[in-house]
Amino acid sequence: MINYCSSYHMSSMPRILSRCHFTAGNIKLLNTTGKPRPNFKEYQRRFFMTHTYVELLSKNIHSGTDLIKPYLRTCLTGTTQDDSLKNEEFAVSFIGTGGGSPGRHRNSSCTALRLGGQTYLFDAGEGTQRQLAHTRILPLSINKIFITQMHGDHVFGLVPLILKIQSAAKAQLDESLAARRRGRGRRVLDRLPLLEIYGPPGLYNFINMSIALSCSKINYLDMHIIELVGGRNGLGPTALSRKKSVFLQRYPEIDTPGIRRVFLEANEDQVWIIDKPATVNRDMLKKGEDGFNRLPNDVNLGKNRRLIIKAAELDHLGGVQTFGYTVEEQTPPRNIDAKKATALGLKPSKKYSLLKMGESVPTDDGTGVVEPEQVLLEELRARKLAVLSDHRRVPPPMAGLCRNADLLVHEATLTKEDGVDKIKIRGHNTAENAGIFGGEMGCEVVALNHFVSAAVSEDAIETLLAEARRGNRNRSQIISSYDFMEVWIPRGGFNFYNLPLNSSKDKGK
Repeated sequence: MINYCSSYHMSSMPRILSRCHFTAGNIKLLNTTGKPRPNFKEYQRRFFMTHTYVELLSKNIHSGTDLIKPYLRTCLTGTTQDDSLKNEEFAVSFIGTGGGSPGRHRNSSCTALRLGGQTYLFDAGEGTQRQLAHTRILPLSINKIFITQMHGDHVFGLVPLILKIQSAAKAQLDESLAARRRGRGRRVLDRLPLLEIYGPPGLYNFINMSIALSCSKINYLDMHIIELVGGRNGLGPTALSRKKSVFLQRYPEIDTPGIRRVFLEANEDQVWIIDKPATVNRDMLKKGEDGFNRLPNDVNLGKNRRLIIKAAELDHLGGVQTFGYTVEEQTPPRNIDAKKATALGLKPSKKYSLLKMGESVPTDDGTGVVEPEQVLLEELRARKLAVLSDHRRVPPPMAGLCRNADLLVHEATLTKEDGVDKIKIRGHNTAENAGIFGGEMGCEVVALNHFVSAAVSEDAIETLLAEARRGNRNRSQIISSYDFMEVWIPRGGFNFYNLPLNSSKDKGK
């Protein structure tokens, strides 16, 4: 059981708490007045100014969520958890799950992918910096930020977050210099931390204009702003008028030293390849005098680890270019049965890297040969996260990227009662369509996200979950996200339906 409290009024008045009971798929809101429970060990809690009291309960799990429950936890700092769930190597943290402006119970859009040593952020709505301060995510671990669109609830927290990351970088540099002056021999940083920000055209001008007019500077970061150009709505809402587009225009007056602007074109399939590491091969191992290096797809590489990152357009509103993103790891190296390898005459050494590459190696005494299939354990599937921002339709290029994702983060702004016309007018989608899309794409887990401010009560959330499950037809685990919830994806990904490796996951048909 995980319990934590996230708000109180700093006054002499009795504390008024909105108590939310969160299960894997449900939120129940109860208004209570009184002091927190005294047993601190039993009820771990944190106090924030968001009027929300959260409890993740171990009972009352709704049908369709029992399989995902062991992988749900909180990303709040200072909370105790089961040791088996402390792995931070592929964890998706929900920092803000609301749509539009921040509400009493949900902050504006922000989702984090923690990779053990580095963090990717998707959107940075208003209040993101403050939300992150309550989590285990350190500012300097954030090295990539992906912006889905230029609407305010997705970017108004971006510039303050950038300045917070810079402040952390400066503090690290000052600490390093002070340690060196004290004669402790600590090495001074030889380069500034690199922060890469990806998003639609206009992102560069938005960041630079904000920094210039707020009299701020970028002195302790090496920032690259990569704008994804060439899309359907790349010129913004003024593209069809005679007005000059401000999105791709250059304004020398606001250029900021330390910030580099880069344009990234889509390929012929209308997919933007943000990062695609080279395929692992034997030559990668033979570097350096010792003859071997760690495999580039090693999950323990920290900030040096690279993943396959792609983007494609979503259909949100006319003139508002909107992207969805997928992050997929390289096929992880297979583990070795050390006991079996030792019995065959090969003790743990750097030769294991060659075995993982499918290469035969000589035994330690040189009298025999160990074949990979003699000692390699079962192959693991690469994990994939798909994040879909506001949209009324998912075009084929983006749909293809989402196929077989372990976790699909999909908006649920509207309900079925809103109807098709409202989907077209508002540019948002329903929970039912989230379930349908997740099932058709073979996604193991669908996390409903981007809720309206009214979607707090048990009835409201249960309505959305029921709609999503009806559309999904039991082909995915359906959950509702909430602020500070975290989903951990284990090595090898989710396989709730006992499907073979590289299966199409065409469940329910």
